[in-house]
Amino acid sequence: MAIGFVFPGQGSQVVGMGRELYAQYASVQELWDTAEDLLSIPIKTVCFEGPEADLKQTQMAQLGIFLVSASWLAVMAQAGIEPTVVAGHSLGELTAYYAAGVYDLETALAVIAYRGEAMAAAYPSADSAMSAVMGIDESVLESVVAGLDDVVIANYNSPNQWVMSGTRAAVAAAGEAVTAAGAKRVVPLPVSGAFHSPLMAPAAEQFAAYLADVPFQDAAFPIILNRTAESEFEAEALRDNLSQQVRSSVLWTQSVRAMADQVDTLYEVGPGKVLTGLVKKIAPEVSIQNYAEVVSV
Repeated sequence: MAIGFVFPGQGSQVVGMGRELYAQYASVQELWDTAEDLLSIPIKTVCFEGPEADLKQTQMAQLGIFLVSASWLAVMAQAGIEPTVVAGHSLGELTAYYAAGVYDLETALAVIAYRGEAMAAAYPSADSAMSAVMGIDESVLESVVAGLDDVVIANYNSPNQWVMSGTRAAVAAAGEAVTAAGAKRVVPLPVSGAFHSPLMAPAAEQFAAYLADVPFQDAAFPIILNRTAESEFEAEALRDNLSQQVRSSVLWTQSVRAMADQVDTLYEVGPGKVLTGLVKKIAPEVSIQNYAEVVSV
């Protein structure tokens, strides 16, 4: 049986995540304790106890989600469960690199922290916006957005859900336009930037310069990339991809379909079940569940 792993991105965080794993597994304790020493922030307290307002902060949320996913990877490795292919949604792609041995824990934490800082500083948050769109034909959505300036489709999340990203005025105008074109719902998202859009170009350039000195290894198994929905192994291509990813669309629907051609079973590895729900809509023929449901902790 061929198995794939998918890793969630920001928005999957919840107070208490990782706490029971930490209490039960020595390998997980070592992971979190090492991470807290390296980061010099109270990541365990915020993830395990909150408050929620602190956990919602981008740095805490992204590092915490990564550490929960890494914890489950350690547990699954002890159980002898290994993937043949991996993918991650946005932030989750950096976890996929870690799972495939592209970089170690210390490097992963540093890369995730730097990426978050670069994206936050790339464009004024007050003029940034993202909105989810549901219930419209994809070709119609693409046609409407292509005719507008300063807004793009940032996420292809499922056959019935997309996310637009850009300047505040452009995303608002796009929301009105796609509603007029037949979209059933347009929902503004509580984000602090126009992520996965050309407005992240400064972050991409800054991130590329930072990554030039980061040691990368070839992946141990294929990683399906967000921006291409194609497999990649080679270290330098993976390095180049990571900086481009911050300004490129997340082709999640296409990525899951690529994985469905290679596996029978997928596990969502990390907090929440957002990706489990999306995969069921994209590739219902593939078995998918969050691994936390398989193991009682």
